[in-house]
This record gives sequence, structure tokens and C-alpha cells, in this order.
Amino acid sequence: MKSMTGFGRATANLQERDITVEIKSVNSRFLDLSFRLPRSFQAMELSIRNHLKDRISRGKVELFLSLEDSAERNKKLLVDQALAERYKKEITELSEKLGIPCSVTGDRIFFYPEVFRLVEEEVEEDADGLLSIVDKAIEEFVHSREVEGRKLQEDLESKLSEMESYVRFLKEREPEIRLQYEKRLRKKIEESLEGRSIDEGRLLEEVAIFSDKVSTDEEITRLDSHIQRVKAILKEESAVGRDLDFLMQEMNRESNTILSKATDLDITDIALKAKNCIEKMREQVQNIE
Repeated sequence: MKSMTGFGRATANLQERDITVEIKSVNSRFLDLSFRLPRSFQAMELSIRNHLKDRISRGKVELFLSLEDSAERNKKLLVDQALAERYKKEITELSEKLGIPCSVTGDRIFFYPEVFRLVEEEVEEDADGLLSIVDKAIEEFVHSREVEGRKLQEDLESKLSEMESYVRFLKEREPEIRLQYEKRLRKKIEESLEGRSIDEGRLLEEVAIFSDKVSTDEEITRLDSHIQRVKAILKEESAVGRDLDFLMQEMNRESNTILSKATDLDITDIALKAKNCIEKMREQVQNIE
């Protein structure tokens, strides 16, 4: 199990340039990738994207690639002769039209925009070498998510054990609470009839109907089933965040129903503790891939 929060970094010297790749991520419902690459590497974005998608499935992920060039590269001086001739022609015609003496000399042409341009020698990028650096950063990044994932798993397993203790208490008290409710309901019905004859069969039927309405046996059973399902999912190696999030919603629904049906202070107290525990787990689940 992996967290969606992670960080990875790798550095290497490639073609006399120090390359640094950093990857970081935070929570997201889906996989959201963004890149900051030097212009010379932007053509490789698709390959880098595919390498990331092979290793992760969820999270808002940012990849930063920077380089420092320490090489003394050859530089070329490019001259735009056509532009220089155009400058000379236009300046000469303008000076004649305005009657202003003007001479176009070679040293002055040097300062005319875009006539001379100094450019560095182009480097053919080593795609395989760069992807190797990216993969190292991804490896560290995934490892950090796995480490954080193990911590989340341990915390969830601890809270699931706490939830199991609440479920055991509810299961043990359910028959007693139901019996007490039936006795109170029967007493109220008898008091309301003020000594008149009672159809025992009908009375039992009515008591049973109302007793079922406050019974939490089904909710407790479903809650226990969800807990066992979560425990099983935590052992899976695939991305489980969405499944866990769904189960947290179901567990919260069952705890709310139990709380709404509670007719005993002890049951109310345990149901509130269970609900609080589920909320804490739900917060943690939001961090799981």
C-alpha cells in the first residue's frame, strides 16, 4: 500500500551537464501530472510521463528537471547579410530624402539588431541517459510513498482493532437492549389500556414490530463485514485508496444508523466512539493511492 504523498530526487552528470530531477506529490482523486523541463528536454515529456504512469496511479505529481552546463562549448557567429544590406539601403535612402549626411560603416552595422547573432553549438540530447536519471528519481519517489503507506497501514490496522472492540460490545449488548426495550414497550401498552383485556398474540406482534425498528443487529453485522473487508484490502498490493474510501462511507452510514436507533446511554457512547474512529480512518484513507 502506498501513500499519495512522496518525494524523490536524483542527480547525475550527462554530457558535461549536471542534471537534477525532483518529483513530489500530494493527494488527488485522480492522476494529475505536471512537468517543468528546460526547453531542450520538452520533446521528452511524453516518455517521462509514460515512465511515471507505469509506477503510480493516483496523486497530484510534479516533476522538476534542471541542468547546469559546465562545458566550454563552441560558439558560432551568425551574420544575416540580407538584413545588413537592407539596413544600408534604407538608411541611405532616408538620408538622401532628408538631406542628412550619413555613412554606414562596418563597425556601426555590428550594433544593428539581429545582424549578428552569437549561438552555442547544439547538443543532441541523450534520451536514454536522461530517462535513466528520471527512473532513479521515480524509484526514490515510489519508495518514499511505500514507507509512508506502511505507516498509514499500521495506523489503520490499529484503528480497525479498536472498531472490532466496539462491534463486540454492540453485539453482546444488542439482545439485552432489545429485551429491555420490549419490556418497556409492553408496560406502556398495558398501562395505556388501563386494565382492559389484551389479546396476547396481538400484543406480542405489536411489540415485535416496534422492537425491530430499534434493532441494530443488521447494522452491526454489516459494520463488522466492512471492517473485515477493509482488513483484507490492506493486504492487497494494488492501488486500494478508492475502495477504502467507499468502505469508510459505508461504515460511517452504519454507525450513524446505530446512533440514531440507540435507546441506551452505553450504546450511544460506543456508537459515538465508533463514529469518531471511522472519521479518523477516513482522513487517513484520503492519503492512500
